[in-house]
Amino acid sequence: MSMSLLERLSSGLSGSEMEAILTEMEKALGAGLTNPRNAALVATYIHVIRERQNTVIHRDLLLNIAATWVIRSDENPAVINPDIHQSKLKLFEAMAEEGSHDFFTGLDIEPLKPLLRMSPDELTTLWDYNRVQIQKLQETLAALSSHREDGQSKRKISSANK
Repeated sequence: MSMSLLERLSSGLSGSEMEAILTEMEKALGAGLTNPRNAALVATYIHVIRERQNTVIHRDLLLNIAATWVIRSDENPAVINPDIHQSKLKLFEAMAEEGSHDFFTGLDIEPLKPLLRMSPDELTTLWDYNRVQIQKLQETLAALSSHREDGQSKRKISSANK
């Protein structure tokens, strides 16, 4: 398996989550770091990224790796068919919610082998915990983005008061 996929899996962030954080960091930078509030936001985003690296496993990343690596008899292994990939994602998600980890067995990824020794109840608990952490991340990003101060809007308010 490619090292970059393992690194991505250990990042604790999906591509869309990383993009959302980077976009908000760019907005805070664009609004000006001379404002302490915006500088604190960038520092907080960096903290969120570092904290997510300690996440046990990111379910969306795991499902996508499994869907990529597990090849069905009706698909070409050289081409990722979006419809087949989506179908596998739905199937693996349903399996994981029931506590099944059969789709891990074909992956043969050393860091994921402890998941194979989990009971269905333990896997379900881990899956639920991970879902909650993803939701908390989305809520955190929404809350943080509401605290950014845009230098232009502040100037407009100041000039309107004159």
